[in-house]
Amino acid sequence: MPWAYPGPAPSIRRGYVRSTESSSPLGYSLPGRGNLSRSFAAAVSAPLWRRRAASSKGTVALSFVVRDRVVLHTMVSNHSSSSGPPPLKVVCFGACHLDRKAQAARPFVTAASNPVAIESCFGGVARNVAENLGRLGVQAVLVSRIGEDAEGLAVLESLDNLPIDHGHLSRSATSPTAFHLIALEPEGEMLVAVADMRIYDEIEPIVLQQLPDDLWSAEAIFADCNLPPESLAYIAAKAGEGCPLAVNGVSPAKVLRCKAVLSETAFLFVNLQEAMTLVGESGGDATPEAAAAALRALGVDEVVITLGAEGLLVAGAQTCQRLESLPGPLRDVTGAGDALAAAYLEARLRDLAPEAAAARALAAARLTVDCAESVCPDLSLEKLERMTA
Repeated sequence: MPWAYPGPAPSIRRGYVRSTESSSPLGYSLPGRGNLSRSFAAAVSAPLWRRRAASSKGTVALSFVVRDRVVLHTMVSNHSSSSGPPPLKVVCFGACHLDRKAQAARPFVTAASNPVAIESCFGGVARNVAENLGRLGVQAVLVSRIGEDAEGLAVLESLDNLPIDHGHLSRSATSPTAFHLIALEPEGEMLVAVADMRIYDEIEPIVLQQLPDDLWSAEAIFADCNLPPESLAYIAAKAGEGCPLAVNGVSPAKVLRCKAVLSETAFLFVNLQEAMTLVGESGGDATPEAAAAALRALGVDEVVITLGAEGLLVAGAQTCQRLESLPGPLRDVTGAGDALAAAYLEARLRDLAPEAAAARALAAARLTVDCAESVCPDLSLEKLERMTA
């Protein structure tokens, strides 16, 4: 069933869908703080990314790419019903492609042919984060690049039924759609992964400059390190002080791409190996706490270091705490970190404390490792609230 926008009933006129609900001139509210215009004292003491001026959200454009690359626009209200939480808009920049997972029937033997069962699903860090955010009620916008090939067409068709605005995907006439092959141990842990992500090097600043100005008006911007360093720098500059930048390290091979924008990063999501790479630690003696402190010293507001089966560490201005993973079966770890990042970001934008946001993040990861897809189709805000109550 196609995804339905979870807002008030729209009225249709001349090809546009306009909300029957009027927009508020007061912007959005943060739970427990009231409207931003009435919480100036709290706002001025908050991090720079929280000092966001109140603004009217009105209606926003959701774009849909059709096969001949014509973009059709519909206008959909950015306001949810008054009984629910205020709407959030997050723009996600980065990877969107096919994942192919080869799960071994028995432990892998090196330098030999191994029997596996292969499954395919849609993935990519930015795409997964955007879908997770959409399932949590966020207006998620995806900016990525695909090839003019069968895989790219399959990616587009898959996005049509998801809660993602994907009207800003560009297509390459020279590079194929990115490809990610993951070898999984019988119990679902990743053995190794190989990826051809060269197409994302084409998402250069000159491509980003063609995006409409209103796209940058958001509650947060998320970017993964599949993008070139100069593009991450451009995105950080466009985000500015009023919009928090969240960055995902992707892999030890790519995480250094974000080093130049760490001082402008509100939320950094890395695993321990990526964190050690960023801070220049190659040995095994450095602790997650030491790595987080080093990253904070480089200017990151909040650091989330994932620790696999051991959970995560979250470090901010007033906290540095480990939380354990939730118990349960393990089917496939692919996408768990993306779900974790999305749930943490959504919770922090809703003004939950870092520890509460981390608990929700671990709940989202738990749901993801127990399903075959890279994004759990059963993810919802209500389910995370129940799991963390």
